[in-house]
Amino acid sequence: MGPTRSSQSRKLRLQKINWHHYAIRIAVAIITLIGVFCLFHFVLEPYMVAVDTYIAKLGFWGPVLFITLIILFTSLMFPESIFGLTAGAIFGILWGLIWITIGAIVASFAMFYIGRHLLRSPVQELLLKHPKLQTFDKAVSRFRILALLRLSPFNFSALCYLASVSKISFPSYVYASIAMIPGFLSTVYIGYAAKHAADLAKIYKETGKLPTGDSLVHEITIYGGLVVAVTVSIVVAKVALKTVKNSS
Repeated sequence: MGPTRSSQSRKLRLQKINWHHYAIRIAVAIITLIGVFCLFHFVLEPYMVAVDTYIAKLGFWGPVLFITLIILFTSLMFPESIFGLTAGAIFGILWGLIWITIGAIVASFAMFYIGRHLLRSPVQELLLKHPKLQTFDKAVSRFRILALLRLSPFNFSALCYLASVSKISFPSYVYASIAMIPGFLSTVYIGYAAKHAADLAKIYKETGKLPTGDSLVHEITIYGGLVVAVTVSIVVAKVALKTVKNSS
């Protein structure tokens, strides 16, 4: 009876810890949504019409400029999540997801080239000095582990550079990059939802009512989809991290 009870209590504790982690991640997503909403509503609102007009005037070159900025800044370790939020706010869910995915994949190719051909020697010297990093380097050399890490909240740019100096082949590296999409979906959706809420708040403030054609069902669909997207990305990231730990 004793061992059985102790094992059951351990399982219960693990379940509580897991739910605790999920709650923290969901809370972070909600705080991010509120923060981005406040940014658009209280800071950027006077400029958003001009920004939208400028993007519309750029036409085809708007996404090209956006993708170029992604490549340049993520190569300098700038968080790709900022671009995901921006993509959702400016281009909407579908096109925002498309442009951030294209930009991030091209940026990952650029970082792979830089790391493998320009930074390989200094990074390898660093790996020799730190055995723990060598273990991680061996893990990243495997396609399955790299794909799972792409699903996790591991820093995008750091993972690109670490993978570039590993033994992984470029085709495997390319295929593993597809695993970035679920994470991009949640950040793009948060950016879109925050911008949408800020637009509604602005219209309601000016007219005292919601825009014509809007409905409660429409709003529930938008924010219900947001909850689903964020929850799925959190669960997928959790499973990916657990699999990586069990494989190491």
